[in-house]
Amino acid sequence: MSAFFALSAPARALFALWALLLCLTDIGSAVLAAVRRRYRFTAFALMLFAPVYFMWQVIFDLSLFGRTEDAAEISLTLGGFPWFCWLAAFLLVTLAAALLLGYNIRYDRTFITPGTIKLFLDKIPCGACCWRDNGRVLFSNICMNRLCVSLTNGPLLNGNHFRDAVKDGILTADGRAWRFSCRELIFDGEILHEMIASDITAEYAKMQALEKDKAELSELNRELREYYLSIDDIIRRREILQARVNIHDEMNRLMLSTATANREDAAAMDRIFSLWEQNALLLCMEAEETTDAKAVNSMEKLAAALNIRLVWQGVLPDSLSEWQRSLFFSAAQEAIANAVKHADAKTMTLSFAETGECFCCRFTNDGKLPHDAVRFTGGLANLSLLADKQGATVSAQIDKAFTLSLCFPKQTESNQPIG
Repeated sequence: MSAFFALSAPARALFALWALLLCLTDIGSAVLAAVRRRYRFTAFALMLFAPVYFMWQVIFDLSLFGRTEDAAEISLTLGGFPWFCWLAAFLLVTLAAALLLGYNIRYDRTFITPGTIKLFLDKIPCGACCWRDNGRVLFSNICMNRLCVSLTNGPLLNGNHFRDAVKDGILTADGRAWRFSCRELIFDGEILHEMIASDITAEYAKMQALEKDKAELSELNRELREYYLSIDDIIRRREILQARVNIHDEMNRLMLSTATANREDAAAMDRIFSLWEQNALLLCMEAEETTDAKAVNSMEKLAAALNIRLVWQGVLPDSLSEWQRSLFFSAAQEAIANAVKHADAKTMTLSFAETGECFCCRFTNDGKLPHDAVRFTGGLANLSLLADKQGATVSAQIDKAFTLSLCFPKQTESNQPIG
């Protein structure tokens, strides 16, 4: 069997090209393994590279100097080996290089590597990026880069600047709504910053529709509450009006009966006089309804039922209108009920003060003081709504005792309820 250097020049050139391709393959395998931090396979690839490169140099030496004295001794020795041995050696290192390269490629497809993570994050529909404290971006996917260009008109070069631009909120980009959220994380003892951009277009549209419905519902609730508060007054006024109509009709009937009665019929005249007396009593009762006596009596009965004593320091001025007086008595009943329910009070002091701009009614109890801020809910909320209609104000003061104040402005035009 002929030696290797006895082969023709094209045959030796073919072996040289084969060796060069094997060198490039081994270098590629070493780089792939190093990127994946599998340094054992990097060393194995370099071990395969060394003999292949050495054989490539031997072929180059033989092609350049031939079998002259200028050729290296090792080149002449190896060139004297049969060409079949060279072929077997090349097949062996080719098989090893192919197996190593195939393993590196298969490892990238079957195991989690930085490359696979980057490929996955580029395909997800949300944006993601990570940067150091100084703003240097360590990673950002395609979606986040696109959002940065859309929102800042520039590439994502500094994570801190981009975070300040979005301010951890909801922004619109490319016709879609995005929520940006940031957090800090520690990796290898270093503080890193992470930002996630989530597509919330559908949720944002539903949230806007819900807020609109909530506003409409709140307005409807306010109107219903106002209507509910006015029902009692409407019913009372209707009953009073109906009573006055009945009395008016009865008076007309009595006047006609009196005018047509036979004055010589004593029994008929007595019956007419009895009807006049009954109508006079009804008129007196109607007059009493318009005074404050009944309201004060109702307050006293409520206080007695709740075992709380009322102390009056002054009287209501005559300048207050009917609406203002009605609101005062409503406030008094609410103050009495709350003093007993929330403060276990035993005494309620009703005082009055007048300034140049308003007239204030104060309800002070000797019960326990609240620990938290007073929130107007329930009856107090309804009372505040009624007060606003008259331009009045309801407030609470906590000092040595709890005081509920109801202040009326002195402008006569605001004394009437609104609407």
